[in-house]
Amino acid sequence: MNLQEQELKLRRAKDRVKKIRGFYSHVAIFCFVLVIAVIAPLFDFYFCIICFSKDKWLNLLGFGPWLLGLCVHGLLAFGKIGFIKKWEEKKLKQFLEE
Repeated sequence: MNLQEQELKLRRAKDRVKKIRGFYSHVAIFCFVLVIAVIAPLFDFYFCIICFSKDKWLNLLGFGPWLLGLCVHGLLAFGKIGFIKKWEEKKLKQFLEE
């Protein structure tokens, strides 16, 4: 294996680690905001930004789309969506040839 192939593998590995780290950050932020959204109505904070509706637990429905986005982010970060990975490899080869 020559030096260029090793550098390419190292760059791919770094990119993958960066994507996975971004996913874990996304999960941490989601969990933090969800905990705040669950705890705030329990103490009946009137100044709470999260409490929009009269039925405080109805506010948690807004986390559904975010959870869906989080799942897609996880699939992309761990390479479980095949056509995206194939597209990335194709583009990488195209840019290396230029």
